Amino acid sequence: MLRLFVICWFPLLGFQQAFATELSTFENKLNEAEDYLVVNPAQSIIILENLDDIDKVSPELFIRWHLINARAAVPTSQFDRLHQSVDAIFSQQQAPYFKKRITSIMSALGIWLRYAEYLDDAQLSFQCGYKYAENDRQRLTLTNSMALVAMAQNNNDEARNLYAESYNFTVRLNLPNVVAMIESNLGYLALDENKIPEAEHYFRSALSRYQIIDKRAGQISAGLNLLMVFLIQDQTINFERLYGPTSTLTHAFPNEAKQALLLWLEMRFKKLKGNYVSRKDIAKLQIAYQKLESDQMKTFVHRYFAKKLEVPIVPPKKIPPKKFTRSWFELVKKCQW
Repeated sequence: MLRLFVICWFPLLGFQQAFATELSTFENKLNEAEDYLVVNPAQSIIILENLDDIDKVSPELFIRWHLINARAAVPTSQFDRLHQSVDAIFSQQQAPYFKKRITSIMSALGIWLRYAEYLDDAQLSFQCGYKYAENDRQRLTLTNSMALVAMAQNNNDEARNLYAESYNFTVRLNLPNVVAMIESNLGYLALDENKIPEAEHYFRSALSRYQIIDKRAGQISAGLNLLMVFLIQDQTINFERLYGPTSTLTHAFPNEAKQALLLWLEMRFKKLKGNYVSRKDIAKLQIAYQKLESDQMKTFVHRYFAKKLEVPIVPPKKIPPKKFTRSWFELVKKCQW
């Protein structure tokens, strides 16, 4: 009888060990994907997509997978991916780990809502996340996000006040990457108000900081922004100096929105140098215009380049107020976790 028990027990032990090993591998892969978020978020997505049976893991690992996926989706402009992961996370809203990561979840939700132009609801999400923030780093991220929403709502004064608050956080925390992000956003604010030299100042500073910390996504964004203000001011020599490294990084990075902006900049430079912009070029620009990452960027391209390139495009319309109606969003409005 004892021998029979031992014989039966060994296969069970083997199964448990195999399961534990598989679980450990899954967690290690999540850690690896998380490590790539700053330097190469596209690689994070590749790692995540190679993990099987996501729906069979624990709620904690399920939420972790989708949070990493959501974070990787933002710098790669894959907002459908972001939306899908946020929606999946809310299917686990009763899990203890959901409440533990509530600030990160609200931040991801707010980013998607802002992209989808649910501006009031995005602000509610960021405010809810701020309520449960555990440290100044989280408060900084959410304050900066609220400032972006204020900009989208054309409330520039509120945006400036929020950026000033964000800057105070960065001084305390010594975070050059976040300082660069704030400077980029202040550059957008200046560009929106036609303060081109001021925008150039902020974009130059942001690019320098991103280069020092070697953040590729930041270098691309700040580099493209600086190229844009060079062309607005017809500074072709400055454009030529920065174009090479920025173009190389942009084409190596899987982000259609950034590549679309680069095409517009290339065509404007081509025209400034006295070269002919063909009908085929104009057709490409019209397609690229639809791929730009935000209405704000479309507004800049329409305002500063469309007429000079003789490209017939329609500027973004003013965003009408709209409400997000997913059933679980009622819990976000209450913000009582």
